[in-house]
Amino acid sequence: MDTISTVESTHHAKSTNFSSRKILGICLGVIVLAVVALTVFKVPLGTLFFAGVLLLCPLLHVFMMRDGGHKH
Repeated sequence: MDTISTVESTHHAKSTNFSSRKILGICLGVIVLAVVALTVFKVPLGTLFFAGVLLLCPLLHVFMMRDGGHKH
């Protein structure tokens, strides 16, 4: 019984580490895109903020519900 719980916790730790790296990469990519949009394409900051808020809601729902949701 101890072996199964050890394997599950090790698998969860590896999965969490991969996901955190993936999320970090996505966040850094979004920051780079925002800086390029501000500097190169001269997009107003208000427009970027509005677009970010508009996209934040569906993205948060996807991240929160990716494991089937409501697993306490």
